[in-house]
Amino acid sequence: MSITIIPTSVFADVVSGKVTQSQVTTRIADLGAQGIEIRRELFVESDDSLPLEQCRQAIQQANLLYTVYSVPASLWQKNHGLNQEIVYRSFTEAQRLGADAVKLSLGHYDHVQSSIDVLLTSLDQFFAEQSSVSPIRLWIENDQTTYGGDPAHILSFFEQLATLQAHSQWYSIGITFDIGNWLYAGQDALEAAQQLSPYVTYIHAKHSVQQENRYLTLPLPIEEKALWRQVIELLPNQAWRAIEFTLSDDTEIKYYNHVLSTAGRSNIAMDHTTDTARVNGNELLPSSNLPVESDNTSLDIVTFGEAMTMFVAEEVGDLHDVALFIKRLAGAEANAAIGFARLGLRSGWASKVGADAFGTFVQHKLASEHVNLDHVRIDSERPTGFQLKSKVISGDPQVQYFRRGSAASQMSIADLDATYFSSARHLHMTGIPLALSDHNRVFAQHVIQQMRAHHRSISFDPNLRPALWSSHTEMIETINHFAIQADIVLPGIEEGQILTGSSVPEEIAEFYLQQGVKVVVVKLGPAGAYYRTQEQSGTVPGFIVEHVIDTVGAGDGFAVGTVSGWLAGLTIEEAITRGCAIGALAVQSIGDHEGYPSENELQYMIEHHPRYPATDIVVEDVTRYDPSLEGVK
Repeated sequence: MSITIIPTSVFADVVSGKVTQSQVTTRIADLGAQGIEIRRELFVESDDSLPLEQCRQAIQQANLLYTVYSVPASLWQKNHGLNQEIVYRSFTEAQRLGADAVKLSLGHYDHVQSSIDVLLTSLDQFFAEQSSVSPIRLWIENDQTTYGGDPAHILSFFEQLATLQAHSQWYSIGITFDIGNWLYAGQDALEAAQQLSPYVTYIHAKHSVQQENRYLTLPLPIEEKALWRQVIELLPNQAWRAIEFTLSDDTEIKYYNHVLSTAGRSNIAMDHTTDTARVNGNELLPSSNLPVESDNTSLDIVTFGEAMTMFVAEEVGDLHDVALFIKRLAGAEANAAIGFARLGLRSGWASKVGADAFGTFVQHKLASEHVNLDHVRIDSERPTGFQLKSKVISGDPQVQYFRRGSAASQMSIADLDATYFSSARHLHMTGIPLALSDHNRVFAQHVIQQMRAHHRSISFDPNLRPALWSSHTEMIETINHFAIQADIVLPGIEEGQILTGSSVPEEIAEFYLQQGVKVVVVKLGPAGAYYRTQEQSGTVPGFIVEHVIDTVGAGDGFAVGTVSGWLAGLTIEEAITRGCAIGALAVQSIGDHEGYPSENELQYMIEHHPRYPATDIVVEDVTRYDPSLEGVK
């Protein structure tokens, strides 16, 4: 089931003014939606007295996870210039509302006369002026006009946006795809879906018909071949969804919300007749453990581990000298879950958090990234861990942890919902949870057994943290015990030396292949990676990065790219290329996962960014290693 949002305009009594938007928040939660869309045009107050804080409080009390703020205004004016006043006002109001996204129309954008740089500069300036603000998305909706509802104009905007390689920790830009509005603009909804699908992040579903000289908006027809169903099949599964027609009966609203949440692409059948397949003579990643088409694979990938609140220094220097910090999310498995979700995979994360502000922050952050949290448990006795991280100009930052005795360190069999894990096609795990407690190790072994029993595939990233282990020997024995149960193992070259005793990539790979692992990928640093299977081996060059800002999270990003390629059935080199690209993007951003791309941004990176020549891949001297291994060497 997909995430659904119920706009307040769905309620006839809100549209008629009998009740306010803040008064339907609990009803929306009871009707089965995860979020609300607040409509600016349904406020009757003046601009200066919009009850946004009142709505925000009501949304929080109803435990709704997501808020969309819909503003009936256009970004570009008739002279093709950006309406900067609208941008600033809309985001200011969205901030007061606590919204995750602002929905606006494109307006009179022209690919020659209009400047996207002006928009990005305005957004950068807005967030730079805020002392405390959460990231807010900008979602551009096709409206009912011939200019704002022209798919060619919208496509041109997003193609130009992609060439700018714009990455911000505070905002992202996507499309609100209104299925019914295309008719008003004289366009074909199916053709628009085919063109714009890579950029769609939110769907408005309604049925529009033309009667003589007017258009009508009607509830969704239930026929199997209905237009809205055909459109949904073409759009990303992870896009949020909302019914967009007015009803007077809550039972009907609940029905249509459920119909919309369960519609869409069916699970894709895969060929598992052999351990490997070939395309044009190129070997694909072994996929014999991936599930055959099944109704019970509601997730593409699941992971588990500890997530923490991270306070990142706002100034360079030793942590004890820093006065200002900014709050972010940290945790290798959380990074991976976010990375997979950004690429369009149905991603789930299992863990425990404390009944505290940090635990709430972790959940809200992951939920805002479309990560499934159905297996997150709340521990009322133990806290959510946190950490401090220094600001650096380049290289690895200093990190101090406050995680001993955390809720996540006490995951046990009593917390395990085996069906949650078996509902996923693939398990991605790291060695970090294994270091936290005996409880976690027992939990992890049962998860692996459950995945194996249902013929699911497994990837393993050692992610060594020697400081968390009681002894060097225990770390090596435990990590290798779990690594050899995986299909694909992803050690760094330093980790490989610690775990196998060899600094030679071929020997590291051989160590795991002899024990049943199908694919071993050894990260060789920014220049690339070495891979080996029983049938082939080789090296894949990395992407050239002129200025490294922060290396933490690059290894998790590499795993995201490589494993997502595994699941897509790409060749080994194609999959690892994805990993190298995400790793290169990650090190150019402050924060652990802030630089992770969408699928479209990833493809642009691969196609347009320079890479190291294959002959320049050099295995680094790893006789001395950083005990924390926080960075990707």
